[in-house]
Amino acid sequence: MTWKVVYVDPSRKSDNPLAIERTYWDGLDVDLVIADPPARTEQEILAVAHDADVVLFTGQYTPFNETVFAGLEKCLLVQRYGIGMDSVDPEAATRHNIIVSNLAVFCVHEVADQAAAFIYGAARQIVLCDRSMHQGQWDEIRPRMRPVHRMNQQTLGLIGFGRIGKEVAKRMRPAMGRVVAHDPWASPEDAAALGVELWDLASVLQVCDYVSVHVPLSPATQGLVGWNELKQLKRTTYLINTSRGGVINEADLIRVLQEDRIAGAALDVFETEPMPADHPFRSMEQVTLTPHTSGGSIHSHIEGRHTVGQAVSNVLRGFLPPHVFNPGVAPRADLKPAPDWTPPFSVE
Repeated sequence: MTWKVVYVDPSRKSDNPLAIERTYWDGLDVDLVIADPPARTEQEILAVAHDADVVLFTGQYTPFNETVFAGLEKCLLVQRYGIGMDSVDPEAATRHNIIVSNLAVFCVHEVADQAAAFIYGAARQIVLCDRSMHQGQWDEIRPRMRPVHRMNQQTLGLIGFGRIGKEVAKRMRPAMGRVVAHDPWASPEDAAALGVELWDLASVLQVCDYVSVHVPLSPATQGLVGWNELKQLKRTTYLINTSRGGVINEADLIRVLQEDRIAGAALDVFETEPMPADHPFRSMEQVTLTPHTSGGSIHSHIEGRHTVGQAVSNVLRGFLPPHVFNPGVAPRADLKPAPDWTPPFSVE
């Protein structure tokens, strides 16, 4: 049997496309189609992938909704290269008996590293000092610096205590006086094992010196941190976001920064990406910005490709993929539980 696998929105061209992924498909008759130009609208996706058995996609905004799932005539699996599923309607996929899968453990360590770097950078005001030094200043910077506190006398609050939140806690617990988290689904045992206290959201906002956000974007978390939440933060608090821009109401964050209601922010994600050239964040000295790069590393991208290769192999050989995003789905084929598998970490 020939299986059709379509990659609808490749981010770059390659002389040897999906070389790593295809190593997992040895012994399978796979017709691999790389959309050129990339398909990033409903109509473009269906034009190239309506008869696909597996659809691969990368883009954060590539739509997989009722229209697309209804038009995928025989698709077994829609697989994303990434964690966030902002543009996927899992209920629609489930209605049409299509498995949607992501890279649930992709870039966990990288994002945790970035969040920790943001926290250390905020504590020591490294970016502010660096910018000033590059401008030829020395003593001139000191009046613009906020009071510096020992981190072991301060409290870090995590909004979200999933895989990434836990990794941030592991990195920061030795440095902080206290680490607390808010997550309605967090395990008290997991928190206790990492020396983390579970608090309600209001307490995290009102007490913590650093608040780091680690929740996925969904209807429940859209605008989770808005004006009512932001105004509870202390004037000395730094806000860190490496999750999704839509989790924080940017207009409200801009207002609290302009009114000097918090010490500053460190942001890797934004409501609109790429960020407009005239965005107010760009002119704010107390805001550290990175262009949604926290997940990137040689290891994370190679590991992700191995995971996609295995996911496709699983489904075409009669198994579930390693990570099912809509676990209530009744697949179009009779698939056995996924076998145990740990993605390799080699970058060779």
